[in-house]
Amino acid sequence: MDFNIRAGMRVLYKQGNSNWMVGTIHNGNAEINEQGLWIPIVPIGATWEDEIHYAEINQIFLDATELDNWMKERLIPKADYIEYIKGEDFDRHTENAWVSDGEYYYYPISKFNEIWINKQPFDYVIRSE
Repeated sequence: MDFNIRAGMRVLYKQGNSNWMVGTIHNGNAEINEQGLWIPIVPIGATWEDEIHYAEINQIFLDATELDNWMKERLIPKADYIEYIKGEDFDRHTENAWVSDGEYYYYPISKFNEIWINKQPFDYVIRSE
């Protein structure tokens, strides 16, 4: 397994039974104990001086990808995407879309239904065409 973990990297992480939260890996010391490897993370919107969260490495999603400018122009608000998937032109067999916070995209949409999409902690969707 190849890890390219670095300070400043955008990640999703969980604390306990929380939903995914967005943060950046802090330039600090990781901790290892009998429960695993714990990485320091600063939540998005916080400053470096605010409380740092620690997430166990298996509770971190590392595959965030920064949006290119052309992708930012094609962001769809989550509510609009839900209306699209309810329409006659939608084909779940050919659809490819990812959840996004407007700056990065994270994981593909795996269930094309309103309930699943509304549970995702992001405001946007980016589609491939």
